[in-house]
Amino acid sequence: MNKININVIDQSGKKHNLNVDIHPEMNLMEVLRSYDFMEGACGGMCLCATCHCYILADDKSILIKNDEEDAMLDQLFSVQSNSRLACQIPLSKELDNLIIKIASAD
Repeated sequence: MNKININVIDQSGKKHNLNVDIHPEMNLMEVLRSYDFMEGACGGMCLCATCHCYILADDKSILIKNDEEDAMLDQLFSVQSNSRLACQIPLSKELDNLIIKIASAD
């Protein structure tokens, strides 16, 4: 099984390094929820935005959103150009060393 590192900046600004297994059916929200970084209330259905985060990466391809995610993010006051819903980001080796910041609740 492959592992990747995910770097998380929590709402208080504290940095955390997570070393996680890549599971093909999992998404980033499930990992972050397992570490109590976010709620993920809808379970990954792109319906609640409780997994809102900011992607701090040079690779802009991770910022590409589908219409459903874009519409959900459009309802938030704290949305930025690097906003994503973690439930819409599948775990993959391309996420290795990704830096994300947990967004504050709207």
